[in-house]
Amino acid sequence: MHAVIRIYQVDPGSIDEFKQLVNETFLPIIKEAPGFQAYYSLDTGDGRIASVSVFDDRAGAEASTKMAADNIRKNMASVAPIPPEVLEGEVFATEAASVGPLGGVTDTVGGATGNLLGGGEKKS
Repeated sequence: MHAVIRIYQVDPGSIDEFKQLVNETFLPIIKEAPGFQAYYSLDTGDGRIASVSVFDDRAGAEASTKMAADNIRKNMASVAPIPPEVLEGEVFATEAASVGPLGGVTDTVGGATGNLLGGGEKKS
């Protein structure tokens, strides 16, 4: 499993527009990245927005970084003129409350059944 964290610096007066554009322009396309598992976006205050995207593998993470850059350029350049800081890597530890197989790949986490982050069936 791989994840990408992007940290954006946005004019505090543009935060609401940034959030709206993420929901309208980016969420519909990131779901199409290979191995997509989850996307989270956080308003950390003072014009900082962080996002966390989770994928089955590196290829999906890398595809999402290209998708994000294309989306910013095409739809959000006026509210996010500064490129984000991007951190990308393999997830090596995870824990969650009341979930099942992590992305359908590992054993049960927390002892419950179901799929964490909407993963797929267990892979062989």
